[in-house]
Amino acid sequence: MLCDEDEGHDVERRENSGTRTAIVTGCSRGIGAAIGSRLRHAGYEVVEIQRTSAHVSADLGQWRSAPDAWARAMALAPRGVDLLVLNAGASRDGAFVMVEPDDLTRCFDLNVFGALLLAREALRYWTAARRSGHVVMIGSQAALPGTRDADVLYTASKGAIHATVGPLAREYGPLVRVNCIAPGDVATETERALVARGRRVEVDAEAAWHEVAARSALGRWVRADEIADAVLFLERCAAMTGAIINVSGGTSIY
Repeated sequence: MLCDEDEGHDVERRENSGTRTAIVTGCSRGIGAAIGSRLRHAGYEVVEIQRTSAHVSADLGQWRSAPDAWARAMALAPRGVDLLVLNAGASRDGAFVMVEPDDLTRCFDLNVFGALLLAREALRYWTAARRSGHVVMIGSQAALPGTRDADVLYTASKGAIHATVGPLAREYGPLVRVNCIAPGDVATETERALVARGRRVEVDAEAAWHEVAARSALGRWVRADEIADAVLFLERCAAMTGAIINVSGGTSIY
């Protein structure tokens, strides 16, 4: 895969000069924290939006608050915003037949409606300012063909996000790029949830850990910093838009 050399170098120059600004949601821990750290290391100013933050405290599950959260984030970005990473999300473990209407609402409110409304604010800003921008959505390998053993409700919400990537990229290109990363099993809070589930059903936690790793071609869990690497790759590869990148260690090929 080739990137536009001039544009890619231009992004790198702006990174090195510290002039690019990113807004990242859900970055208190795990994948989001790794993304924020990697972007800062690359020279970005990072504005965080999450439930409790020194920057912008907001619950994007209350999706009607997304425009206010965007406005408060913009107030912390005097040079403007170049990148929006939509990482905030939630899952619900358990059998689908046990899902209640409130579970459905909570999952889609945050994973779909909150994310899309914040993306809408970013797109409005970039188009009004005639400024180039980039949206990176964090989807899930669970919503890709070939997945196994995924939570139905979570998969449905991430599938909805995946479905928007191509149409948004087409509608707002060439000014704005829209891409998505689909992580597999990432060794963060997922690990602890797996151990807890294993104990409840009297399954050895160590065996459960190795069983999940064995689903992938690489035979291991994905690291959070590897998802952050993918975000930075998409930033630097200016030819990519409308793409969903599978970062699962090859889980979906089985």
